[in-house]
Amino acid sequence: MSGTEPIAQTGRIHPITTEIRPLQMEATQARAMGLRDGQIIQGSMELRGESLKLLLNGQLLDLPPGLRFRPGDPVWLKAQSRPEGWWLRLIDPRRAAMALKQPQTTPTQTPPAAEQPTANLTTSRLQALILRPPMSPTLMSLFEPKEIAALLRSAGNQSLVSSFLRMRLSMGSVTAGALQSAVQGSGLWLESMLARGQASSLPDTKTLLRRLIRALGERDLPHAVSLQRAIDDIEAAQVESLSAQARGELAFALVIPFANANPVFIEFFRPARRRNQKEAPPFTVNIHTDHHLMGEIWLKMSLLGKSQIDLIVWAIKPETAARAKKNVAELTNALRESGLGLNTFRVFNSARPSVPTGSSPPGAMLDIQA
Repeated sequence: MSGTEPIAQTGRIHPITTEIRPLQMEATQARAMGLRDGQIIQGSMELRGESLKLLLNGQLLDLPPGLRFRPGDPVWLKAQSRPEGWWLRLIDPRRAAMALKQPQTTPTQTPPAAEQPTANLTTSRLQALILRPPMSPTLMSLFEPKEIAALLRSAGNQSLVSSFLRMRLSMGSVTAGALQSAVQGSGLWLESMLARGQASSLPDTKTLLRRLIRALGERDLPHAVSLQRAIDDIEAAQVESLSAQARGELAFALVIPFANANPVFIEFFRPARRRNQKEAPPFTVNIHTDHHLMGEIWLKMSLLGKSQIDLIVWAIKPETAARAKKNVAELTNALRESGLGLNTFRVFNSARPSVPTGSSPPGAMLDIQA
């Protein structure tokens, strides 16, 4: 929740009238969310089952009847403190934009939440990130070659273009060093490196996204909203990684952009070592992409011990699944040259079941139905 987040796209503004009754909230709930009287805040519409709910600071709220929204639509509200509790009154995005342009001189005001380092997050911002669902497809969509190229053209900043070009990898020529640099530049370690006084010459995803927001300004507000959501995804991944570390686990997820292919989502996970467990638990890497030729693909690689690998492949296209099975001997030889052995190898001509392998976020439910 940030009072300075970019306003929703003007083509999808919903008329707000005085007849729409405000949302009512208990004072204790408002304090827990960090609300201030007169504050302009933004939520978004989320589909839960067959009902649309307002997601605000990690909490789901019911909207008054008579409004038409779609999943993902931003909703702007003004917080009002009243004797009987708090009201959240829906306001027109244009009014929100005008209010946010006014100079803010309140002594207790903090900078925009997404602009703060993870270590300095406000309590309400941290709660929102903790309760945020797993990484949304926003970042994956933004890093599609055509999408990011259009954004960079709109920004008109050659320095920014050069930084994004340096950040992207090339499919077919990925090296271990290039992959390591991409992981380091994913934005997950930015604040940690700054706190240690370490400056990196590598482009950082989160920094570049913020620069792109500033470059777009008010010329492309819909894309600016998507960019902000992508930053929220990265910071939520940072918070989840720290939470996992406190549990003795290793877990982090990121998106790697490519110049000649769609981006790739990678998730690393290793559970905590159990008491009296001699060997380290298996280390799992999950990969997902939608290739322009091979279609949508998921991979799950589990490292057993120090050298044995279990590999599962899910492919939507039958020809992709058949190709994976055909090249198993080539894969086995390549792994052997790296000192690794292929323990099991399975290929499924289907989408991957939506069962998480890592730790689920607080409040999440696991559907184990076959």
